[in-house]
Amino acid sequence: MLRPLALILVALAVAACEDSVDPTLGLDAPFSLYGYLDPTADRQAVRVVPIVGSLEADSVGLDVAVTSTDLETGAVTAWRDSVVTYADGSVGHVFVADLSPRPGSTVRLEARRSDGAVSSVEVDVPPIVAAEVGPAEAVPGEVTYPVRFAGAPRVLSGQLRLVVLGLPSNPSEPQVITAPVAAEPAELDEDVWAVDVPFLTSARALLEDEGLLGSGVRLVAADYVGFVADEGWNPPTDDVDALIEPGTFSNVEAGLGFVGAGYFAAARWVPSPAAQASAGFLVDRDPVSYVAINEIQTGPGGWVEFYNPLFSDLDLAGYSISNTGLTPRLQTFPFGVVVPARGFTVIHFTFTLENEGALGLYDRASTLVSRVATGRLADGLPGGVTWGAYPDGLTYKVPPALGGFDVFYGALRPTPGQPNEIGLDVAAVNEVYTEGAAGWVEVAPVGGASGLSLMTDPAGYFEAVAASRPPGASLWVADEDGAGLDLPQAGATVYLIATFDDARILAPPRDEGGARRLVNRRVVDARTVGGQTAGRSVGYLPDAPGGTWTQGLRPTRGASNAAARLGL
Repeated sequence: MLRPLALILVALAVAACEDSVDPTLGLDAPFSLYGYLDPTADRQAVRVVPIVGSLEADSVGLDVAVTSTDLETGAVTAWRDSVVTYADGSVGHVFVADLSPRPGSTVRLEARRSDGAVSSVEVDVPPIVAAEVGPAEAVPGEVTYPVRFAGAPRVLSGQLRLVVLGLPSNPSEPQVITAPVAAEPAELDEDVWAVDVPFLTSARALLEDEGLLGSGVRLVAADYVGFVADEGWNPPTDDVDALIEPGTFSNVEAGLGFVGAGYFAAARWVPSPAAQASAGFLVDRDPVSYVAINEIQTGPGGWVEFYNPLFSDLDLAGYSISNTGLTPRLQTFPFGVVVPARGFTVIHFTFTLENEGALGLYDRASTLVSRVATGRLADGLPGGVTWGAYPDGLTYKVPPALGGFDVFYGALRPTPGQPNEIGLDVAAVNEVYTEGAAGWVEVAPVGGASGLSLMTDPAGYFEAVAASRPPGASLWVADEDGAGLDLPQAGATVYLIATFDDARILAPPRDEGGARRLVNRRVVDARTVGGQTAGRSVGYLPDAPGGTWTQGLRPTRGASNAAARLGL
């Protein structure tokens, strides 16, 4: 059985392209309309077909003007015609517009003939929502991951998208393979949709179908991609032949066809090593290697904080830590030491870890799993100073020839058992605007930082986009480039990298000509942003560092942030 999303897309494609569909029903109406509006895209497309005796008339010029109107703001957009030749040789008119419909808005699309005849449709654009993954649920033969879409009017069937390494066609580069998911989203509560993704059976079936089972493919990450749609995207039947009959499934006034609204929303996670192995992926690393040495307090009474990014608990019993490479290790963890899923565990040292030292985590066979180095940390942050990752668990080491430092590691304000914090205002992401392809990020260099750059990929250090001060502006700005700084409407995390002089937040030390040198360049702010209402931004009000992160601002590129004005 075809699921709702595939069902409608197939029906729309067939009804819009096949000459076998006769849209003539004695209907006194000018056009059939097919397509959907995507609030996360900066260009929209809808096919317009004249209601005449044959679709062959679609191959000649159309007497039609297509417009869309935001019924709340009154903004009108004129669409332009593009002639498309399909695989079966038929020719169609696809009208396009450079437009991002406002999430939560109602849009009226009209196709008007010169004699005044109009086919129209009103579409409710769904709000932008984030998909979230919960802890795994294991039963014999299956591991499921619950995915929730809070605030979605409807969610249609989705796919499991797997990012893998080791495909024979390109073994050294990450590739994406997709698998259908048999489980259907269901509405748990009003505007709360959920699907329990059967990871084990879906991933294993995909590997078998692709001939990859046992071939040494490694899993990097898993995404469940669902389609968030408007309420009207609800077909009355699962029979494609019935759906393509004109009028069976139509929301067009004085015409035929279907125009909906929706977008793809993805939730990403890293399945547990045990689930990966059961699905048929190569797992050749210690599961505890996923644990991050996340924060360290040096000196007497010091401690280490571990962070687990997985959705399954990780057992540290029998593992050990030491500030030397000698055996026996200085401290071995007893039974019951567990790092909870997506959580933190703090262990107090039974030895003293000095400044400019190093801490290693060793497995039960006394093999090194991970290691971090600390520097000489000047005191001066509120509550003292620790050493660790910001944001939690992230790491990206620049090659030794280019500095050898970790972009995400440095001095922190102590937060044992809690998310890490820089603790000083060096520079801040002050405002983010994501609409269309012309997004930008505004930065406030509040602590004398320089060399400001931004990225949305944790491994995108060398593609980061530099921020600069526009002429006459008071704040710095970096423009979206679609690569190192990509600001999709559905959301992203923005990382701000800065060079600075403050000795209290230095980045990790590196060796330079035999001498230890602390590095003054690292990530100093990170901000996750989601979809925005058209014509609005998100940022601090008032400006960083004293403001509150606020939705729905009036965009003020390079200038102090401002609340939206009525009617803007």
